[in-house]
Amino acid sequence: MSTDTPLHAQVAPEILAELNRTLYSVWRFGSNALVAWRPTSTGLEILTVPKIRLFDVKDPPRRLYFGDRRMGDKTFDELAELFQAHPLDVRLSQPIGDAPGLTPSALVESLFVPFAVTKTDQRAVLLLDIVGFSKLLPEQQASQLATLEFALNIAAETANAHGIKFDMRRSTTGDGFYVWNSRKGIEADIDLVLGYVLFVIFHAALKRTIASPVAVPELRAAIGIGSHYNYGQPERTGGSRNDFIVGDVTIQVARLVAQCRTHQILLGAFHRWDGENNVWLDEEQFVERVAVGLQKLIGLPVMGKRIERTALYLTGRRMPEGRFQRQKIRVVDKHGFEHFCFNLKLNAFLDGVEPYYCGLQHSDLMPAKPAG
Repeated sequence: MSTDTPLHAQVAPEILAELNRTLYSVWRFGSNALVAWRPTSTGLEILTVPKIRLFDVKDPPRRLYFGDRRMGDKTFDELAELFQAHPLDVRLSQPIGDAPGLTPSALVESLFVPFAVTKTDQRAVLLLDIVGFSKLLPEQQASQLATLEFALNIAAETANAHGIKFDMRRSTTGDGFYVWNSRKGIEADIDLVLGYVLFVIFHAALKRTIASPVAVPELRAAIGIGSHYNYGQPERTGGSRNDFIVGDVTIQVARLVAQCRTHQILLGAFHRWDGENNVWLDEEQFVERVAVGLQKLIGLPVMGKRIERTALYLTGRRMPEGRFQRQKIRVVDKHGFEHFCFNLKLNAFLDGVEPYYCGLQHSDLMPAKPAG
């Protein structure tokens, strides 16, 4: 059988169903996390832990949340010892292996992951929030969410059709969405922001073209980079309905967006490790990397027009010599915790239409206490 054949196509459907039924049963409607697995001569062993115990471990070993869920014997046994858990022996009608006629280990891993809880050290996450959502009528809320979803979907589709690898994932907050790129790494984070730039342009274009103003929401947004946990919502019949994330980065963007004014875009303070070049990037350096990527947007279609150029930058005070100094902003949330961020501005120029000026100018901001 060709190695190019999709993994699911290499295994009989009844084998896939058998394995998924077992994993779903062990998962127990989400009360358990499937932590690790290893192949045996007759199937596989599964290490499962109640989620309340999983998050109760102080200073957990890194492999508890990071890396593949298939583990070597030493790591598997160490985690079993940590939780005083007995592995579950699962017999399969088709053993696991990478030879013809066996169930590929990569396929088992892909089926296993939605039942696990994993963690990501660094990822860019966007939070889009509809301003005044709770004051709208239910029909208006539904209309605005539909428009927001449409703009997100068409931006992601346009990005991917033109070489920007934006594998969009999102989860609702009720009055908006968390949005992230399922891919990991600095380039994936840059592509998320490029996808967001496209979204902002599509959203601005919709505001000019849709006859009913209330159908297009007024937005505020926050972007952060940080760590989070990942977990899925697997289905009994296979696959996962949704991915969910929660952690430092989602808390950060939620606190920031609560301080946002209408149309404002805030970028949370961070240092992002660029493993490809072995350097740390601060906010300004990251935005500069995004600015280089903006060249990919030139010529892309938006509502019948084409993008001629864009500019994305951090705002700040004008210095005596004429240059602009980026301004770090300190905000305090409702719990009294302080957060640091920057005001982000986007200008987009399309052929034949007035420019789109998105975000707030530094002069538009309320007086804020400079940070340091």
